[in-house]
Amino acid sequence: EHFISEHTVMAVFTSQGQVGGPCRYMPATRRQNHQCRKETGLPGTLSEARRLATTHCEEQFRYDRWNCSIETRGKRNIFKKLYKETAFVHALTAAAMTHSIARACAEGRMTKCSCGPKKHNREAQDFQWGGCNDNLKHGKRVTRSFLDLRGGEGDEVSEILRHDSEVGIEAVSSQMMDKCKCHGVSGSCSMKTCWKKMADFNATATLLRQKYNEAIRKAPNQRSMRQVSSSRMKKPKQRRKKPQQSQYTTLYYLETSPSYCAVTKDRQCLHPDNCGTLCCGRGYTTQVVKQVEKCRCRFNNGRCCQLICDYCQRFEDKYFCK
Repeated sequence: EHFISEHTVMAVFTSQGQVGGPCRYMPATRRQNHQCRKETGLPGTLSEARRLATTHCEEQFRYDRWNCSIETRGKRNIFKKLYKETAFVHALTAAAMTHSIARACAEGRMTKCSCGPKKHNREAQDFQWGGCNDNLKHGKRVTRSFLDLRGGEGDEVSEILRHDSEVGIEAVSSQMMDKCKCHGVSGSCSMKTCWKKMADFNATATLLRQKYNEAIRKAPNQRSMRQVSSSRMKKPKQRRKKPQQSQYTTLYYLETSPSYCAVTKDRQCLHPDNCGTLCCGRGYTTQVVKQVEKCRCRFNNGRCCQLICDYCQRFEDKYFCK
């Protein structure tokens, strides 16, 4: 039996609407329900994480055969095996949860946390740390606890999925940046206040998509991930530039992905070349779609500031898989 994270990720990624229980938007374990009860604001934040994960997943894979659908064919779904896509969904969901919680803390939408830890000001710097940091620390802590990433030894699949989830969390951390605001006479930047802010989630999703493209297949029962990680932790190599370089940089998976051809019927494709791949050789239909848009806009009687426009028709080809 695989560990909790798998069912949670599947629940977060597929749940529709309210399901009752303290976590409200997803079927949860007793421990997770306890967490949702204890931390006001967490259920709404999990719902926001789901929205982030699903919309950004679909955006990244819009014109690929796999477009974040859970089904592969018939009754099968991507959580039954550990495909590259399964690895990506775990990383993306953990990233979305970390991001949503860190932001919700800073915006005061959760009761157990507020702004992230304050940074100390030093004399030599030309700005002050101030404002409200996104609370990445709390985001990581709650995500790890909710997905049970701190759990003990598990089977090989569990260990790889834990690792992939950590890759997602690390992707959010690596995208933290300084956001600054100028103060001073009429906007002169004689003094700056800066705080730590996460990048827009799109940047994290794009980074994880890149990691998906470069994901590595593990031969079943290679030395367990945990051993690799712990032996690596014990003997830091001298050559490394940074002493605390993360080991969570690569996505791992176990099984070669199915073709996903069963789920591409009626999908829209981008252009005939893309249709060739996406429609799996079944061919495509072309629909001519009329678009009406504003054109030839100008000022009324040549005077500012009332615009008048004509409406023009444009015809556009759209392609759909057979």
